[in-house]
Amino acid sequence: MGNERIVIIGAGVAGATTAYFLSRRGERNVLLLEREKLAGTQSTGRNAAILRTMIPEPLLNRLACQSADFYHNPPNGFSPEPLVDKIGVYLAAGGEHTATLNAWCDNNPDSNVQRGDAAGMYEQVPLLAPGLELVAYKPDDGILDVHSILQGFLRGACHSGTELRLGCEFKGLKTERGRILGVETSEGFIETSKVVAANGGWVAVSELFRGYSLPFAPYRRHLAVTEPLSQVGARWPVVWIVGEEFYFRPESGGLLMSGCDTVKVTPDQGEKTDPDQLEHTAAKASRWLPSLADARIAKAWAGMRTFAPDDMFVVGADPRLDGLFWVAGLGGHGITCAPVIGSIAADWIIDGKSSHPAAAIMAPNRLVD
Repeated sequence: MGNERIVIIGAGVAGATTAYFLSRRGERNVLLLEREKLAGTQSTGRNAAILRTMIPEPLLNRLACQSADFYHNPPNGFSPEPLVDKIGVYLAAGGEHTATLNAWCDNNPDSNVQRGDAAGMYEQVPLLAPGLELVAYKPDDGILDVHSILQGFLRGACHSGTELRLGCEFKGLKTERGRILGVETSEGFIETSKVVAANGGWVAVSELFRGYSLPFAPYRRHLAVTEPLSQVGARWPVVWIVGEEFYFRPESGGLLMSGCDTVKVTPDQGEKTDPDQLEHTAAKASRWLPSLADARIAKAWAGMRTFAPDDMFVVGADPRLDGLFWVAGLGGHGITCAPVIGSIAADWIIDGKSSHPAAAIMAPNRLVD
């Protein structure tokens, strides 16, 4: 452990967890930069807040399950509130999509998923339209308290010396002869030789990284919440319909839902809602919840999910520039997998390597030509 300053760009969940685990390993000279006036207002604060550990990719499934252990049993003092409301999550499929769901379960034999027919789900959610035959159920999954999670990571990091600087925008790296000199910001130049790119969709803006960018792409997804509905049970589980790519969960007396739209955008377009995509979600809702087809939408918004070309996380040291680290391309699973990702990132920054079995697969060198 050294006294050299580490600058983390972005105070969403990727940056906050990295700062937290650096602090757990004794790093006291960490500066967390956030362009917004509040932390977590972008992808972190604009998601569905669902703990869904049943991810089809086996490696990400394992990371999600390991991170869920942290959320179910957080360190003492991490949060005064429970981090997970365990209402359960159903992945459900009908017709030709049952083969897809069976394959997901077969590829993740250690995920402790309960696989069976859909009768139990229909008992819990009687308004669902018929046609779903197979489910994979995780009773301990459910709704994440994203605010408490983010604040727990930030509070823990700052208590150990991390400085959180809000309203400070990253403008670019400053390098010389293959080494980092510091970062240019809206508040001027900050000297450092270690920079962590954890700024969500903005990692895709190549000019910010001046010759050391990676091929990230942000995609927009819409979410909508209905008005309160007497027919909706407050303890309904999360239901995710495989193949149809539609999901919903209870929220504020109504339903939060998404049609899982995926439209490539620039980062500044990530929050802009598209009425056509909201109509697309409404059509799927009418198909699967026909008795709620006339429900009014109380609010709707959009958020970004950022991907690498192979859809795998990018966590670790950039082989082209000493001192540049990436915690990016988390593709909509950032909060679900944050505890493990932050720990692996801290290992890379302090030790130059990580012994975690997933570390080599997520390392940035695979994306460097």
